[in-house]
Amino acid sequence: MAPLFAAWPEAVREPLIDHHLTAWRTAWLEGSNVHDEVAAELRRGPGLPDVPLAVLTATGRDAAQAHLWSEAALREINEAKTALHARLAASVPRGVHRVLDDAGHGFLHEERPDAVLTAVTDLLGRADD
Repeated sequence: MAPLFAAWPEAVREPLIDHHLTAWRTAWLEGSNVHDEVAAELRRGPGLPDVPLAVLTATGRDAAQAHLWSEAALREINEAKTALHARLAASVPRGVHRVLDDAGHGFLHEERPDAVLTAVTDLLGRADD
């Protein structure tokens, strides 16, 4: 994880790494909650409103995922994730889907901040459509 934050100032680099590791561990432990309780709650909820939506799918190498799954499993995960994200974007009139094959899932905002900024800027520009 340290190489991802190498460009950050030394004073914030270690606290940032510690924060991300703590958040990752917490998220790992809460996995069953997300897949069971939250997913069921979302299924019971109303449909998505008619607002601009940008869905970014990161299909590049993710170091954390590479430690957990084989290349074949990662390919299958990325294919499923891409299809799911495309369906999500298509579920609203103003949805767009962008696949980023040069960023990993866990650090999309670090590896492709330009793509995140472009998506947010595009959303703000389409908010009054």
